[in-house]
Amino acid sequence: MVNVEEIKHYVNKIFSDFGVNRKQEIIRLLFEISKKENKKIDDIIKDAPIQDRQFLPLKQYLMKRRFPNLIAQEKKVNFSLPELDINPKYRINIRKKFQIIPRHFYIEKSVLGTALAKRLKTKFPDAQFTTITRYKEFVGKKKWGIEDYNHRAEQFFVVKEGFDFFKKCPCSIKSVSCGYHVINLGSGCAFECTYCYLQDYINSPGIVIPANIEDFFRHFEYYKQDIRLGSGELTDSLLFDHITEFSPLIVDFFRKYPRSTFEFKTKSNNIDLLLSVKSAGNIVVAWSINPQRIIETTEFYTASLEERLQAAEQCARAGYKVAFHFDPIIYCQNWETDYHDLVNEIFTRIDDRQMAWLSLGTLRMTPRLKKIIENRFPENKILDEEFIPAYDGKMRYSHQIRSNIYKKMKEWIKSRSPNVYFYLCMEEKLMCQENQTPPLRAYDKVPV
Repeated sequence: MVNVEEIKHYVNKIFSDFGVNRKQEIIRLLFEISKKENKKIDDIIKDAPIQDRQFLPLKQYLMKRRFPNLIAQEKKVNFSLPELDINPKYRINIRKKFQIIPRHFYIEKSVLGTALAKRLKTKFPDAQFTTITRYKEFVGKKKWGIEDYNHRAEQFFVVKEGFDFFKKCPCSIKSVSCGYHVINLGSGCAFECTYCYLQDYINSPGIVIPANIEDFFRHFEYYKQDIRLGSGELTDSLLFDHITEFSPLIVDFFRKYPRSTFEFKTKSNNIDLLLSVKSAGNIVVAWSINPQRIIETTEFYTASLEERLQAAEQCARAGYKVAFHFDPIIYCQNWETDYHDLVNEIFTRIDDRQMAWLSLGTLRMTPRLKKIIENRFPENKILDEEFIPAYDGKMRYSHQIRSNIYKKMKEWIKSRSPNVYFYLCMEEKLMCQENQTPPLRAYDKVPV
């Protein structure tokens, strides 16, 4: 593991005449190079032009070493290099055994009499239960940070949702919309995926679950019909299903709306309750999918690839349509072999006639999320690749790398199933045009 303080001490000592911002950039570059190449500062600096203590020649040398491919392509890499700010107390401790054992339930007074609130007391007799007036009032009393986020799975908030029932998926700026709609049946996830955007999005000390699912159903009757929607935006759709018992209710409700498609999106294999009810033709069970090597190193606590594929096979046999989201695709050494094998494995085990759709998306993040990842997962490898600010302000692989990934994936998918529907997720119009992937908008384009 890279010693951050050693790098800071070295730069402050050797380049003491540099200003604060220049020191910050050199520290950042040395850190990222040291981490990526697994080399000490002396090994990095020994060939650098430091004799005259000139900033620009040193920065150019380090930039070329940190971003060799981008510079070889003559790409502009003059974007800002943020301050390196890593606090050891924010590091997440990955346990070998994963269990969701809520220690404390905070229940809004207005939902004490609901079936969910009553059921939780039976399911978790050892947990502490506290009645609160309103969730927003309770959490608004202090600012919650990374330390609180690291313990989020210990606390559950059971609330009454009053207005945020359905909405269009908030795509990235300038990204092609897929026409998706979301239903937020909770927020927060207990999985620890290194790249997860929820780390940068949710300001909450726990998992939030609405107790009034019947109000969601009632509001759908007045919402836009004949749509594609799902519950996987702010939480995993099935991870907490044994706690909420929502999935049978959802299947039975949307059975009455056959021209709308509901998607459960998950990285779990928590499908027992789904299998306990008769399937419906407009219900899709989808898995975010990655090669096992990626799962083991970046998607902690999630179901293994084998467990996800077994769950998909079971759902398909039960009559559900299934889907797979290759998102985020992680660009790394041997990525082509890993993802090609993954595509073949999926089509070998799942009949493509049971597949509703596939989606493709590459790793992206906000600059702030990058700093959170560095703090929570300091030994991560996903940040070692070359990222640049893209059309939406997020850090992404270069256009050339992303385009190559999508073209390869399309080739592999089409070789196994010429007719399966797939689309690019959170991508710009030019990228979609290059890969001939029209946006997935209306229900009548979806082969379910």
